[in-house]
Amino acid sequence: MKKLLTDPSVTYRALRLMRIISENAQRTLEQRLPSTLTSRQFEVLNRLYFLGEQTLSELATVFEVSAASMSQMVARLRAGGVVETAAKSNDARAKLVRITEKGKGILESTAQLLQPDFQAVEQALGAKRLQSLLEELEAVHDAFSATNLALED
Repeated sequence: MKKLLTDPSVTYRALRLMRIISENAQRTLEQRLPSTLTSRQFEVLNRLYFLGEQTLSELATVFEVSAASMSQMVARLRAGGVVETAAKSNDARAKLVRITEKGKGILESTAQLLQPDFQAVEQALGAKRLQSLLEELEAVHDAFSATNLALED
């Protein structure tokens, strides 16, 4: 077995802090969301809002869930009127998912509710430090992905 270069407790403490931060962020998001929307559904809406339409397959890959699970989530979002689906023009089997005006409204109003939380974090850390932290967290995510230890997107 290869010897670690750092004390394993450093890695454990870092992972533990990331979990705590994630749980706190999740709790804050869930408090601000309408009761009809889960945090995972909000993440899907957010992606569609900023990146535009996506196929079911692309969404399943990005969110690291099965195509069947993503299909069920999209069906619930569609029933709520926040997304719509259409056949992809060059492949009728592939479904494109796009956010509706209702979905945009919900996303924008939720973002307004989250704005004070975002501002507080940025004020506490500073914009430059927050950007550096984001880059470091992306490197941690990439390291986990490279070693097949799954972290959620």
